[in-house]
Amino acid sequence: MSFTKADLAISTMWNFRKAHSGEELIDQLTALGFSRVELNYQVRPEWLHGIRRRIAEGSITVSSVHNVFPKTLDPRFDTDSVMLGYEDEALRRQAVELAKGSIEWALVLGAGAVVFHPTEVPLSPNAFDVPLKALIKAHRTDEEEYRTLLNRLLEARRAQPYLDRMMKSIHELADYVAQNNLPVKLGMENRAMCHQCPTYPEMEMIAGRFHGGPVGLWLDTGHGIMMQEMGLQQLPLSEKAADMIVGMHIHDAADALDHYAPCTLEGSAPGVYPALEPFRPYIARCPIRVLELSGRLSAEEIVTGTDRFVERFGQ
Repeated sequence: MSFTKADLAISTMWNFRKAHSGEELIDQLTALGFSRVELNYQVRPEWLHGIRRRIAEGSITVSSVHNVFPKTLDPRFDTDSVMLGYEDEALRRQAVELAKGSIEWALVLGAGAVVFHPTEVPLSPNAFDVPLKALIKAHRTDEEEYRTLLNRLLEARRAQPYLDRMMKSIHELADYVAQNNLPVKLGMENRAMCHQCPTYPEMEMIAGRFHGGPVGLWLDTGHGIMMQEMGLQQLPLSEKAADMIVGMHIHDAADALDHYAPCTLEGSAPGVYPALEPFRPYIARCPIRVLELSGRLSAEEIVTGTDRFVERFGQ
């Protein structure tokens, strides 16, 4: 399916630290030439009035919101938490209620999807993710130190109980959407750290359980690249899982760092940008394409990368 820049959304991940109001948050993105926006989990409640003003004025449409929305100050439900997989039933139910709040805001703002970080195994990033990525960055994955640490991770990453509780929570959210006939999809996103869920195989589990309903998958290219570098997963997805992709976060990644502008990391030959090539069939068919880019990038880098991305993948 062909697309142009007008069909792409950009996430407020890029500028939530730069903005001081809802109007400014949106204006900085429209200045880059975008008219579609994903509102991420850092959007402050006090910004919503200004954002809604810009929507009413026709400056933007909202493609998606990212749970928990708007921003929560409770660290138990931040973006890197056990979230829908809590063993504590009260916390699990609270996570479900917060997710319902995100769904309601998606409806108010006209968004077609809510993006979820579903759960994780509660291991410290410093135990495995940080040192593994440091070794990847140093190109030392063929050394015994890396293999030993990766094996220790695989032994410690006992995800099934968290996945079981996550599935229970997703069922409850799917029932909530279906029973109320809400026009919104729930996108379960592959994650950026090695103790987080879902990996591609765990996305396949979600696809097997929820195919055909309001629950879908949200494919993040940079997260996918990093976890493939680590050796935890690889493409392709099954046809059933691919059919459930309701949206994508699109960005380049290499050497354990992501959220680069698309088509800006050159390969072995000048003018060749290979990072996103394995994702081409999914980019072509997914209904919501969001550029999720780091605040470290300049406006010029974003415009250049977007133009290259449209040229290489939009036809």
